[in-house]
Amino acid sequence: MGEADSGGIVTARNVDLSSCDRELVQYPEAIQPHGAMLTVDEQSDRVLHASANCAAFIGKPPEAVIGAPIASVLGPGWHELIGSLHRMPLDSGPVNIARESFLGSDQGWHLFAHRCGGLIILEFEKAEPEGAGTTSNLYSEVRADLAALQATEGVQTFFDLAVERIRAFTGYDRVMAYRFAEDGSGQVIAEARRDDLEPYLGLHYPATDIPAPARRLFALSWVRHLPDVGYTPVPLLAANSPLVAGPVDMSFASLRSVSVMYTEYLKNMGVQSTLVMPLVKEGRLWGLISAMHHAAPRHISHQMRMAAEFLAHTLSLLMAAKEDAEQFERISARKAAADELTRLLTNEADVGAALRTSGSLDLLNAMIDAGGIVVLSGGEPATRGDTPARGPLLELTNWLLDHATPVFVTDRWPGLDPAAQAVAKQASGVLAVRPRPDQPILIAWLRPEQIEDVQWAGDPRKPVEISEADGMQRLRPRNSFALWKESVQGRAVPWRDDEKDAATQLGAAIAEIVAARKGRIERINRALEASHSELSRYTDVTSAELKEHLRGIHHLTTSLRRRQGEVLDEEGRQQVATILKLTQRMDALVDALLDRSRGDSDTTIETVDLDAVVDDALAPFARRIAEDRIKVRRPIRLGTVQGRREWIGEVFTNLIGNAIRYNDKPERWIEIGVETGTPPRYYVRDNGVGIADTDQQLIFQMFHRIDRPGLKPEGAGTGLAMTRRIVAHHGGRIWVQSRLGEGSTFYFTLAPDAERGDA
Repeated sequence: MGEADSGGIVTARNVDLSSCDRELVQYPEAIQPHGAMLTVDEQSDRVLHASANCAAFIGKPPEAVIGAPIASVLGPGWHELIGSLHRMPLDSGPVNIARESFLGSDQGWHLFAHRCGGLIILEFEKAEPEGAGTTSNLYSEVRADLAALQATEGVQTFFDLAVERIRAFTGYDRVMAYRFAEDGSGQVIAEARRDDLEPYLGLHYPATDIPAPARRLFALSWVRHLPDVGYTPVPLLAANSPLVAGPVDMSFASLRSVSVMYTEYLKNMGVQSTLVMPLVKEGRLWGLISAMHHAAPRHISHQMRMAAEFLAHTLSLLMAAKEDAEQFERISARKAAADELTRLLTNEADVGAALRTSGSLDLLNAMIDAGGIVVLSGGEPATRGDTPARGPLLELTNWLLDHATPVFVTDRWPGLDPAAQAVAKQASGVLAVRPRPDQPILIAWLRPEQIEDVQWAGDPRKPVEISEADGMQRLRPRNSFALWKESVQGRAVPWRDDEKDAATQLGAAIAEIVAARKGRIERINRALEASHSELSRYTDVTSAELKEHLRGIHHLTTSLRRRQGEVLDEEGRQQVATILKLTQRMDALVDALLDRSRGDSDTTIETVDLDAVVDDALAPFARRIAEDRIKVRRPIRLGTVQGRREWIGEVFTNLIGNAIRYNDKPERWIEIGVETGTPPRYYVRDNGVGIADTDQQLIFQMFHRIDRPGLKPEGAGTGLAMTRRIVAHHGGRIWVQSRLGEGSTFYFTLAPDAERGDA
């Protein structure tokens, strides 16, 4: 684990869970004994502080050092170091400025310097003998480790290898990778350890184990080393001078004495030495690499610490790159799903209904990791995954309709709405979007309670104990690392920023689609209203004229039959009867078309005998069929259909009439039949002049006629246009297959085509 709150004594009277976060751990007024410390005032170049053990390092006791010029303390070598001090950046942590011997001693010392609070802080550590073999292959080892780490795929694989390599590199008994959560708690995500040690992999720890002050200090230095957990702190003595404004800020100091709580904590774990390296991403502390030695105190040389510092830098960069790569893959997959969903919705007339389909739910599930999905767009909600029961679910969606404007996000929903306690198991986390406030469309991703039983190393509500020590009451860390299980209630795994962005963007896209669809429908409705008004006027005038002509024909024919009936032969009398029958049928057809144009809904739907309809359609052409010796084929009975008899009769009349008119062959024939299918495909086939490819779509347009050399155009070009409208009114479609000079086949259906998805 990392360093807990340290510094001065916190007594029983001010113990609470926030005490650790308020402690000023950067002012310990003591150092670790494996080095010495001096501070130098930059203006006067005089020593203001000296550690009590400085005689062992520079050959002079503190009383001889404090207040003296630094040049007189360190001797002639100091003048040679001044240039290095001015050239090096000293504001971001200790810099090794020399490997020096003082007062003629053969012992070499590393001298580190950094600037903090107007002071130059000098730290001394024993140097390794020249040519020590322990670091001869250090560079090659680190380079090989980094190459192997760079080649890994995925963050977890990266950390699994990282802790193994760092343990081999440092010789520590245990190395852990530790990741912080947003609330400061954390989890061990990778571990390499000695076989006989208790595993910590997967354990969660409360934020009080590494409180905010400790996290801040870890983020300031790439390496924090505690060689001996059982050390005795060495006091830092201060000059009696107005230049001493207060305790020395040791935020960057390598030798800073750590908290009594921290060392007690480590002792309880059986740890005797630590080496901690921060993992930093985008300037923020992401986690820690924590190395622990249980067997004995362990001092890491300066060269190895420099290698560890370089490794920590590189690990952070590689970790960030691999995490970003994983996130990029997630975002790419999420964007692909969102784009596909947007494309699907764009082509649907009813966006709300389209969101409820299985395909849409699959795409929503692919966009964001969630335990369940709810889509509300009128009626019953559509769900996927683990969602609450119907009653609580409806309460949830109704609540969200009032609060998702346009996005609602929480990972602790029961804390916001007491009624949500009933659905906490499935919906402690909610990410919901309501694209438009004027549309009852809601999409909600639900996450369950985070983990029902989380393993913590100790009780997070009891981070310290009050104990009697040295006649005083002190805070001490927990004495036991026994697993303690806390039921995490009403909390879900937090939604990531990229997930929130994806939901927000999807909501905006749906809102845009709905708005565009609404605007298009309004424009179409206005155009239809104008067209319908004009068409109604045209239909009224035209229908009145047609009915007037039909009445005239009917009256004249009736008068002819009454006055000349005795004179007419049998064929003449039949022709007069046919004329009267046709005028009655045309009058009924005009009435039906007029009702349809006015939107009247009382259209009579009946069972229609299509063979009888064809008999009636052929009757007006009987004389021409006989005169031109046209052969009429009817290979199979057509059966019955639900529809309006007059209209269907008009379809056959128009198609048969065209087959008769547009035929110049010596031997002519017409075939009327049906091909089985769902629905049946009726047809009228001929061996006439045929239709060119360029005309096959035009013939169904109003007033379009085909002109052929040698053939006199007949009619006004409205028959096929009317035929198509009648077929469409019955839910069917009409099309033609034809080759110029070889004849044509007109197919039509009188019901929606299930295979094509016609509606």
